This record gives sequence, structure tokens and C-alpha cells, in this order.
Amino acid sequence: MTKLALIGATGIDWWTDPKKKSFVMSFVPPGSEIGNLTPRHGTHSVESRVDEAYNAPFILEQVVIANDEGYDVIVLDCACDPVLDAAREVSKIPVVAPRNSSLHLALTLGTKFGIVTVQGNSLEKCMEAGVRKEGLEAFCSGVRYLKMPVLDISKNPKKAQEELQQLCKISIEEDGADVIVLGCTGLSHEIDLEPIMLSLGIPILDPWVVAVKTAFMLVESGLSHSKVAYPFPPKKKINEAPSLKGAFDEILKE
Repeated sequence: MTKLALIGATGIDWWTDPKKKSFVMSFVPPGSEIGNLTPRHGTHSVESRVDEAYNAPFILEQVVIANDEGYDVIVLDCACDPVLDAAREVSKIPVVAPRNSSLHLALTLGTKFGIVTVQGNSLEKCMEAGVRKEGLEAFCSGVRYLKMPVLDISKNPKKAQEELQQLCKISIEEDGADVIVLGCTGLSHEIDLEPIMLSLGIPILDPWVVAVKTAFMLVESGLSHSKVAYPFPPKKKINEAPSLKGAFDEILKE
């Protein structure tokens, strides 16, 4: 049985949303399970690099817990891929991130991808930085974003869907994209991508779905991230934050 740890990136436990939970559970293969791990503290959304930095130690704490509790693979539930490199350093099991896996998969389906995410210039910059980190600038047509912030999508999913279709169309016709990657996992359980793909004639990658499918594939294939690329950190003395006391003792503390 494969046990996948879905680790949130915010201080909100999205598992309490029945729509999200139902969507998540629909991707569990027979004989497998998904466990939900939520950071104890954090911003209510991740829409900037400041949000990522604020939430980082509490996300990493859950990565360590997932390793200790016998999970087989981890998926970070955020398309900003917060603390991905650090998570891979502290983890013995594979750590999969939505943006990283989706951008590379996009290039097996087309020649140039566009990213459509939720509201915010800071989130736009986060996506652009992620593309540069992967070395994929030449294959990216650009980043566009909805007028709606992530925390408002569930309040008006129909409007979000209409705006998403319009932005995808613009990305194709004006930017030259032939594949679209969504830049937010908050869209996953609120948007129906099938009619948009049928209308526009291109694949649209849901980063959450891609990450989860990739995670199960890695376990089935016996693969994980390279510990040459992501070695365990050296141990050292720490001026320990009271709220994180003991969380990294076996990983980092001398």
C-alpha cells in the first residue's frame, strides 16, 4: 500500500473543505491512501515569496513528520513549490511539487507553455522566478493571472472558470502558448478544465493532479530524488525557536 502525505503550505487546514477532500480522495488508487498534514502556523494563502518564507519552517516540520510516520512519498500542496529544495534535503522519501512537475510535463505535450494563475503581481513574479529556476524561459510564453485572489475562488467558481477560459485563450492567441499550466492548486477542485480544453483544443495541466500522479508513479517505479543533488544538511548548534523545539533534532541539531 502506498501512503502519500499531502502537505499543505498554509496555516489553513483545507481538509475540512468537503469539496476539496472529495476531489483529493478521487485520485487515490486502490490499495493506497492520502494523509493530510497541515502546518501548525502560516499565512492563509501563499501568493508571494514573503508568504513562502513565513510558512517555510512549519512546512518543513511536516516534511520531517511525514518521514517519521512511514509515508512513502510527499506532495507539497502549492504551485509556488515552497521549500522544495529544502524539503528534499531533509527527506528520505520522494518530495514532489506541483509547478516543478507540471512545467516539465508540459513540454512532453507541446512546445511552449503559458501559465495562468490567480490574482497578484507578486504571484506572477513567483511563477516567473520558478520558470527561471527550471531553466525553461525559452519555452514559456508568459504568465497571466485572474482578477480573483485565491481565497475568493470558492465564492464564485463560475466567474473564475469564465475568466480562466478567457485568459487561456489570450495566452494562446496573443502569447503563442500551445499548452497551459495552472499556477495555483486552489483552482483544482473548483474549476472544470474539460470544457475549456475541448473549446480551445489544447491541454491544460492541473498542477495538483500532475503532482499526485507523479508521486504515485515514482513510488511504483522505485524512484526518488537524488541525494547527491539534495544531500542531508550538516548538523550544527541551533538558537532554537520555541515553537519548533525538537522538530529538527534528528535532521539538523548537533
